[in-house]
Amino acid sequence: MLKANRAQMKEINKNILRQVLKERRKATKPELSALTKLSVVTVNSLISEMISSNEVIEGDEVPSNGGRPSKQYVYNGNYRKAIIIYGHQNNNQNLFHMLIINSLGECIERKKGYYENIVIDSFDMWIETAFKTYENICSIVFGLPGAEENGVIYVHDYSGIVGDKFLAYYQVKYHVPVLYENDINATVYGFYARQNTKTVQTVVGLYYPRIYGPGAGAVIKGEIYKGCKNFAGEVNWIPLKPSWNEVNYDNPEEIVLMLSHIAIVYSCVLAPERIVFYGDFLTDKILEKLITRLQELLKGNFLPYIQFEKNLIKDFEWGMIQIALGELKRKEGIAEWY
Repeated sequence: MLKANRAQMKEINKNILRQVLKERRKATKPELSALTKLSVVTVNSLISEMISSNEVIEGDEVPSNGGRPSKQYVYNGNYRKAIIIYGHQNNNQNLFHMLIINSLGECIERKKGYYENIVIDSFDMWIETAFKTYENICSIVFGLPGAEENGVIYVHDYSGIVGDKFLAYYQVKYHVPVLYENDINATVYGFYARQNTKTVQTVVGLYYPRIYGPGAGAVIKGEIYKGCKNFAGEVNWIPLKPSWNEVNYDNPEEIVLMLSHIAIVYSCVLAPERIVFYGDFLTDKILEKLITRLQELLKGNFLPYIQFEKNLIKDFEWGMIQIALGELKRKEGIAEWY
């Protein structure tokens, strides 16, 4: 049986306290003791340390049932920050967004811009300005098409960043962890995060940007499934007919045929509760025909809930924020077990 030593227990208790403070935003010591089940002595000690490091800020005093007023303590969301950069197609152009978020998931700043060619230092001006403007930036998270393994990008729509130089460039220059997440993986993760996870455990998302091949992502029980070499979801390589670059996107029948093939594959292999398709060509008429076709092909044995979204930005950004927050949490001193 694993046991935690005193230092590890302290970090575990601090994480419990931190989580409650993040959720409540502010609370008194008695409230924190009741909510965390930690003793008042332990709360006192941990809060003192977190005030010293500026992770917690002293707030106002509030009445305490006729007794001495109790001081509130406020979690300082700006104690840690992350940079998020993600890109997608907009009117056949490469549109990129940068967000700076704090550890409460609040967006402090955002900007966007079009880039014709993506090379290793394309985002350096944005990132350098952010580091000069804000303190405590602890990570950089990129959301881009393609596949990456151990810092090497080996499948990508932007040939200028394929290889091991892109992520390493920013990590060496800014001395913080640099993460890469596939665009559709992040999008599906954002979609999943909006669902009732008690009833929805497996979600598949497919994105058809037209000028590039489609990508897919799957979230199973809260985890993005990436497969060997993070290659899962590269559905562009599946030899289906009609293929994405042969289909007439103005012909609903051809679109239904294309989408039904991939929906059948995922239904039979993963049996997800939901499949969401992203594409600007999707309509209610196509959705109705697709569901009818899937009912016929699966003969009533199984039918996932099918959803269409014309734009992936909302889910993409939300997924990137969740991924960045996960990385910030890893900076919060998780205890190592032995």
